[in-house]
Amino acid sequence: MIKTIGVIGTGHLIKHMMPAMIKTGARFLISERGRETSAELADLYDVEICKDNQYIVDHSDILILAVRPFDALTVCDGLSFPDGQTVLSLCAGIASSDLAPAVLPASLVMAMPVVAAQFGESPTLIFPDDPECRALLEFCGPVLALKAEDSFAPAATIACYYGWVQELISQMSDWVSEHGVDPETARLLTAQMTRAAATTVRERPQSPIDELVAELATPRSFTLKGLEVLRAADAFTPWQQAADSLLSSD
Repeated sequence: MIKTIGVIGTGHLIKHMMPAMIKTGARFLISERGRETSAELADLYDVEICKDNQYIVDHSDILILAVRPFDALTVCDGLSFPDGQTVLSLCAGIASSDLAPAVLPASLVMAMPVVAAQFGESPTLIFPDDPECRALLEFCGPVLALKAEDSFAPAATIACYYGWVQELISQMSDWVSEHGVDPETARLLTAQMTRAAATTVRERPQSPIDELVAELATPRSFTLKGLEVLRAADAFTPWQQAADSLLSSD
């Protein structure tokens, strides 16, 4: 049973994960870094703010590292991690081969949640699979354990896709609103339709996704008419190019 969870780097992601993680009943020690957020979390959830990161490390069963990737090695360099501790890194963009030596002799686990954790809806990647980290992250949503470390980076790009889909929802919601639907209804309709599509894909795993699309895009259907416009414009290739750009970035 996890007794104490330490958090170094109290920012936007932790703010949205805390409503879920606090349900574990664990004690939380959070860093003062990100003072406005840490103060808000202390007020809402009675977590303990600590000025000294080493104190957090020394008194935590699991240490969550949630600083910006380019700060991760610098932060770890000033800390001494105990043998037997697990460091759960939420630092997207830094390889475990770079970070793992910095937290020795502690063990490193990598994870990639998104802010939907606040609602228990974050699909969270994890590598390697770790029972205690999984138990913590499952409060944030389904945990997806990867079988190989080299699959973490491409899988983690879907966390960015999460944001891209929100932009698509925004664009389509605005279009619906511009055609006479009140903005609140347009927003909910577009968001719920996106959720409905995702739910069908998730709940029918035996059906190839192209078959699900074909069920809707029947001859002379409006769905097919719209898809033909999108396909003619090669509208889907830029999404793959956007993902490629993340893997090739320095």
